[in-house]
Amino acid sequence: MSIVRPLLRAFAASSFLVLMPLAAHAADPADVAGRLKDVFSKQGIALDWTGVSGDASSMTLAGVTAGPVGGPGEEKRRANIGDVTLKGVSEQGNDYIVESVSLPSYTVEQPGGRLDMTSISISGLHLPPPDSTDPMDSVMMYDKAQIGEVSVKHEGKQVFDLTNFHVDVTRPQGDAPLKFNGAADGFKADLSGTRDPKAKEAIKALGYENIEGSFLMAGSWTPKTGESSLDTYKLTINNAGTLDISMKMGGLTPEFIRSMQAIRKKIAEAPKDQKNMQAMAMLGLFQQLSFDSFSIRFDDDSVTGKIMDYLAAEEGMQRSDIANQAKAVLPFALAKLHNPDLTAQVTQAVSKFLDDPKNLAIVATPPNPVPVAMIAASAMSAPQQLPETLGMKVVANQ
Repeated sequence: MSIVRPLLRAFAASSFLVLMPLAAHAADPADVAGRLKDVFSKQGIALDWTGVSGDASSMTLAGVTAGPVGGPGEEKRRANIGDVTLKGVSEQGNDYIVESVSLPSYTVEQPGGRLDMTSISISGLHLPPPDSTDPMDSVMMYDKAQIGEVSVKHEGKQVFDLTNFHVDVTRPQGDAPLKFNGAADGFKADLSGTRDPKAKEAIKALGYENIEGSFLMAGSWTPKTGESSLDTYKLTINNAGTLDISMKMGGLTPEFIRSMQAIRKKIAEAPKDQKNMQAMAMLGLFQQLSFDSFSIRFDDDSVTGKIMDYLAAEEGMQRSDIANQAKAVLPFALAKLHNPDLTAQVTQAVSKFLDDPKNLAIVATPPNPVPVAMIAASAMSAPQQLPETLGMKVVANQ
């Protein structure tokens, strides 16, 4: 469905207003608007509007558009947001605090497709001054952001629907970490329109033409140390399974973020023949990051058995035959890694999972943080050593 890509691109552009990462004197609407524009520009987002009206109790930015900061041609990638209302604007020191932000219901139509978002709101939007030295001001802050519903239609048929997506952020006090969590009450997707005949046949046979599920995430960031943690990024599809990802990294300091923002701005403004040079500077910056741990886990809820039954029916075999075939082929498929220990470990874990599908996980926990630069170098020169470097393990049914 080629229509999905431009629709999602428009959704992403508009979502910059919602996913922006608090009382007080009256604030000048024009000054607040200018502050908003400056803050978003530092995040790589260009905001524009046709007019500003109202006062500190309620001000409106008319005809707002949003898109990436860049040179000529970027205007084609802008999303028309519409009128945005800011209520309860006050000053706290040199900062502006916006009690609530409301966006209009948002619709994008492309030939054959339509994207709708409703009940878009933000509370506790924090707008620091342009010259702020507060480490936390390197990221956008808010208390809560919410989208009531996201709906995608293709040729008049609804193919995706998500309800009550929300993100909550707790600003740190002292040396405490920033904490965030988000979730969606539920989503639905219609996969019956898949164009690939083989995939469509398999989806129908497995009973996944219409799927439902939920999503949640949580994590933290400690500006003083640069430690960041994605504690969970969990996607559940009912009657199929749950994928849960977690990760910890170091080096993500406010200074790193500010440097990355500066390089990103240079990339956007650089002539086409110089963009690669700036991109290399960004790669060099990533050498400041370190890898602490990573985990990706799948908890089965019947999808594994359904897939094996489907493949068995296609080949005129039993489920156990399909499992045994996979066990036999896996060591040969992994031989190219030239890591016998990892091959044996993966084969044992996958075999255990296929015999009794409960859960399967890849876990990487090195004894000490590993510089990202070392990981990149190892991946190019000696990839077979990466599992040992990262302390990688593959386990099943734990």
